[in-house]
Amino acid sequence: MLSTLLDRSEGEELPLPLALAERYGGPLRMPARSPHVFANFVTTLDGVVSYDEPGAEQAKHVSAGHPADRFVLALLRAVADAVIVGAGTLRKEPRTVWTPASVAPDLAPAFAELRERMGLRPQPTTVLVSASGKIDRSLPVFKGDAPVVVTEGGAPAEIVALAEREGGGGRILTEGGPTLLGRFLEAGAVDELFLTIAPRLAGRSDERRRMALVEGVDFRPDTSPQGRLVSVKAADDYLFTRFAMAR
Repeated sequence: MLSTLLDRSEGEELPLPLALAERYGGPLRMPARSPHVFANFVTTLDGVVSYDEPGAEQAKHVSAGHPADRFVLALLRAVADAVIVGAGTLRKEPRTVWTPASVAPDLAPAFAELRERMGLRPQPTTVLVSASGKIDRSLPVFKGDAPVVVTEGGAPAEIVALAEREGGGGRILTEGGPTLLGRFLEAGAVDELFLTIAPRLAGRSDERRRMALVEGVDFRPDTSPQGRLVSVKAADDYLFTRFAMAR
C-alpha cells in the first residue's frame, strides 16, 4: 500500500474499486479534458532509466520489480484509453504486453471492474511508434487481447490524435521511452508526469553512458518544461511523484 505524503490533485475522481483505492492510498483524480496525455517512468536517484546491459535493460531492473511500482504502472494503464510505446522500448522489452494485468495479475478483476465503471474498452489500445514501421508481428504484443496500432513516426500531435481515435477516448498514457518523451515535451504534448524514484544509484561511464529520463533534445533555462508538484506518495524507500506540466 502507498502512503500519501502530499495530494494537490484536481479534477474528476475516478471510480476506483475499494481494493485499488486502498492500495493507492486514496482517490485518483484526473482532469476531464481530452486529450489528456500522461507519462509514467521510473528512474534511479541519479536519473537513469535503464542500466543498458544485456539482460538488464528493462525498467523493472531500475525499480527492482518493487510491487508498488508495478501497481502504479498497472493502475495508470487501467485508466488509459491508449498506451503509447516507442520502438526502442519494444526492442528492449520484446516480451512485454502493455495491459494492466500483465504487471499486476492478482488485481486483474479489480482493473476489469474499474474499466467497466469508466465505460472503457476491456483493454487499452497499444500504439507502437516506429520510424520505419518495421516491427516483428510475431511478438506477444500482437497476440494478446489488447488492440494494437503501428504508426510510422509522425509528430507528437499526430500520434496523440491517432491514440485518441484508436483508443476510443482521450486519456493517453505514454511509456514511449526517453527519446519519444523528449519529442513530446519539446512539442508541449505532455500534461502530466508520474515519476517513480527508486532508491538506487546507477552511475555512468565513457563505456556505458546510460539513458536519462529525457533524450534527444536539450532545453535552455528559458525553454525548460516546468512541472508543478501534484502529489507525492511513498512505499518503503520508493517515492512516487506526480507533476502537472505547463503547456
